[in-house]
Amino acid sequence: MENYEDDFSESNIDQLVIRFEKMVEDGGSLYYEVDELEELLEHYIINQRVELAFRVIGIAGTQYPGNKQLAIKEAELLSITGKHEEALELLSEIELLESFNPDYYLAKATVLSQGGNYKNAIDSLFKALEFARDEHDLIYLNLAIEYQNMEDYPRAIEFLKKSLTLNYDSEDALYELAYCFELSRNYDDAVLTFNKIIDHSPYNAHAWFNLGASYQALGQFEKALVALDYVLIIDEDFHAAYFNKAMVLVKLERYSEAIELYKRALSFEILDSLIYFYIGDCYDNLEDYKNALLYFEKAIKKDAAMAEGWIGASSSLDMLERELEALEYAKRAVEIDNKNGDYWCFLAGLEMKYDLPYDAVNSFEKAIEMGYLLEDVWEDYAQLCLTLKDQELAKSVVDRGQAIHAENKLLQVYRSIIHYRDREEDMGFELLVQTLMQEPKLIEEFILFYPQAMELEEIQFLIESMK
Repeated sequence: MENYEDDFSESNIDQLVIRFEKMVEDGGSLYYEVDELEELLEHYIINQRVELAFRVIGIAGTQYPGNKQLAIKEAELLSITGKHEEALELLSEIELLESFNPDYYLAKATVLSQGGNYKNAIDSLFKALEFARDEHDLIYLNLAIEYQNMEDYPRAIEFLKKSLTLNYDSEDALYELAYCFELSRNYDDAVLTFNKIIDHSPYNAHAWFNLGASYQALGQFEKALVALDYVLIIDEDFHAAYFNKAMVLVKLERYSEAIELYKRALSFEILDSLIYFYIGDCYDNLEDYKNALLYFEKAIKKDAAMAEGWIGASSSLDMLERELEALEYAKRAVEIDNKNGDYWCFLAGLEMKYDLPYDAVNSFEKAIEMGYLLEDVWEDYAQLCLTLKDQELAKSVVDRGQAIHAENKLLQVYRSIIHYRDREEDMGFELLVQTLMQEPKLIEEFILFYPQAMELEEIQFLIESMK
């Protein structure tokens, strides 16, 4: 495969581009060498300046009408502008003459892939591999990407390993390999593979980073920290390593250290809003609610649509006893993401706490409507109904909750209370006994929501028998 990097320095390409664009601006005409036109095409294709790329094609057709390499580049250009059939037709016209040219098969694979024909793209890449004298690592990488497109991750991993065997320092191949391991959840193989790569390339920061991420996914956080430390020793400006190391420290509940690393990550001016949110979350875990609020506020200032930032700030405001603001922020979160059942439940919790029970009923119903069906929503909602002494609503909530969580003992206790309130003492007592035989401590929950039970002889006897 041809490579013009030795012929064209960056400054030469810049001069060539300036010269060409001045020609276009002046409406003139200049003569170009074939390799100059190829370089111009490559430049404009990479930078997605399609109009100028077609200008180059026009000149190429005039000055070198029979040049097959330029025809291959034209096919690539047609493909990226969505003209896949035209690109394939053009390639078919030169197929016989270019049947031993690996560049031809690479271009054809690209066109086929962009048209969604991954299987034939793979066949074309194998042809390129057959005729290529060098750059096999890049062809293996392209094969891996096509297998990724087909969601055949084991085959993709196989070819990425082959690519890295030829070039251990390929950042693209390392990135794709980590991505495939993540999608296939094959982290044990990931650890083995990245360790082997490090054996051959011990100062490869990307390999160390991927190793750390693999340990992180396996929950082996101490090993992840060691790997990420090596990344930062090799490259102190590897911003993702600061971010990942902070996340690992959070898992280890080392929040103060995590905050320092998140702040270091901020200096790279990426993911600002997300990092501010994570710093706020660390302060929240340290019960430093003033600083938590400060950073949650920074997060939503950077990204006003960050619903979790509004929830975080609401939580901090709640802990700081700033009730009206806490409610306002929680409501803002559900306005931004009104399909998030978690946020509706959080709002319901605040409304219960701030003596807005009927607002809380509405929020719980919204949470359920949005598919939030975990046990805690039914438990909290049932508690609210029992507090309101709304028998019909309490029955409805317990019925719906038990239809999903039939073995939930707390809901069984609440049903027992409903029976007692409906003067169905025998049914209530029988259900209560069945429940307490498995969870005796739930007698406290029963008495909390039905305190008059302490006046009943059978309940007194039951309590005594459990001592």
